[in-house]
Amino acid sequence: MKQLDEINVILSKTLNKLTQIPAEEPQTDELVSNLQVLVGERQLLLAVLVADANMTDVEYLQHQLDLTQEYTSKASVVMADRQALLHAGSKNKRQISVYKTIDSNR
Repeated sequence: MKQLDEINVILSKTLNKLTQIPAEEPQTDELVSNLQVLVGERQLLLAVLVADANMTDVEYLQHQLDLTQEYTSKASVVMADRQALLHAGSKNKRQISVYKTIDSNR
């Protein structure tokens, strides 16, 4: 449980950093990669915890479920922001391409 708690702290800090820094920062890619690793480790630890017949601490398990929902919500917000930026970037590229085509036809 201690290892899971440590991962939860790191995961929370990573998600908070991702929500605070601009997507253009070079650190963003590393944070997203770290987030993916942390989520995988957390899933493995949760699977072990749930499979343990001796685990009877309902409050702790409920807390982990609440954290999972919180992390999912924060990650969804970060992902939506990044997708909006990608969409805006591709729209701008299309507009530039149209202007280049118009200019070359003159």
